[in-house]
Amino acid sequence: MLNNEAAHSKHNANRYQLQRKLRRYEKTIIKGEEKEIAKEFLKPWENFTADVYNALQNIIVSFKQNLRVINRTKNHFQHFECGKKELAKQTKGDSWAIRQPMHKDTVYGEVNLKLKKTVSLNEVLKNLEMIVDKDLKKKIIEFQQEKRDIKYIKKYFEENKEIWSEVNLSKIEVYYFTQEEKDENDKPKIRYFATRKPIDPSFTKDKIENSVTDTAIQKILLAHLAAKGGDPELAFSPDGLDEMNRNIKKLNDDKPHQPIFKVRVYEKAEKIAVGNKGNKSAKFVEAAKGTNLFFAIFETIIKGENKRTFYTVPLNTIIDCQKKYTKDWRNNLENFLKELKIVPQNEKLLFVISPNDLVYLPTKEELQNGISVIDKTRIYKIVSFTGKRLYAISNYVSKSIVDKMEYTQLNKLEFTDEKIAIKEICIPLKIDRLGNIIKVGL
Repeated sequence: MLNNEAAHSKHNANRYQLQRKLRRYEKTIIKGEEKEIAKEFLKPWENFTADVYNALQNIIVSFKQNLRVINRTKNHFQHFECGKKELAKQTKGDSWAIRQPMHKDTVYGEVNLKLKKTVSLNEVLKNLEMIVDKDLKKKIIEFQQEKRDIKYIKKYFEENKEIWSEVNLSKIEVYYFTQEEKDENDKPKIRYFATRKPIDPSFTKDKIENSVTDTAIQKILLAHLAAKGGDPELAFSPDGLDEMNRNIKKLNDDKPHQPIFKVRVYEKAEKIAVGNKGNKSAKFVEAAKGTNLFFAIFETIIKGENKRTFYTVPLNTIIDCQKKYTKDWRNNLENFLKELKIVPQNEKLLFVISPNDLVYLPTKEELQNGISVIDKTRIYKIVSFTGKRLYAISNYVSKSIVDKMEYTQLNKLEFTDEKIAIKEICIPLKIDRLGNIIKVGL
């Protein structure tokens, strides 16, 4: 109301009087005339700026959480009843609606790759067919047919070093299939997933050797790349691909081959199955960006000391847990993860945090003696997490002034200024919408 009155053209006198009260004026000489120039605004009281600064330092910014993963649907449909069109509620099905993107568009298939590794002679004798060196394989098979023991074999290669100079019995190169190596849960230790991608200039020598599943196609691509001086921009441009397919027989040792435009590329990762029925169990997808919503922090005793362990709970696991336990799913998450053998039985769940949650980072003294007064400069906001890594940012930071310079390339922090991992010492805070601390700790 004051602004409107002072701004009106009929009240110029009031406006200028108000300006005299709010701003400091300074006399100066302009073109020989003495004039008063308006300077900075006057403080309402002497310590105004200091009081504002202290007030801002004590403000805790709260964030509204809206982490809906699944909820019950209330679908209705129209149907005819006694000749009249009626609106009825859906009763068939589970009536669950998923409120997050399930996965990225790309679909992968799991592959069982034939790779190479080095093993000792004892391991080689268990499966001679997997030896890479054909001459060495033939010789050891001969010894086995003659029923020679391992001592005899070692002695033979020791006495004939000149002939077998390239053979190291402690590091014999063998083939192996990636799905053969199992962990304690009888699952492959390392899993590889592949999808078809068009060939482009990103296919360097290293990528071809370590990403393309088909070894015959690898050979053709590497030969063409070498013919172009190792330059993928030249070799796999549209013109380069046309030239490769025209000369594909020559690149394949004069053997015919179909034109190549796409190749199957694999990567080492953890993917999730699309479903359980039919061929959906053989189709795998990657979690969509922004769907890592829950980070579980567990505690276990190692050598008499309490140590924290960390897990990013996948979206599909959270969905299954919420469907099973509905509103009480948080209290049952620990048992659910242990049932799935994601978490060992000897670990205890401390707490679960999500993006935009606030945590407090106690000092060494507070960790030993307890927290008496909250230092609001040590309150952090959780930004994101992946695998066992947690990222946060100071609660009072809205946006970096200098992009990718003030903190890290990701504009978020994994460690404090004292080089301590935030996940190792953080304590959850419960804050109301006005920024008041309701609860500190578990």
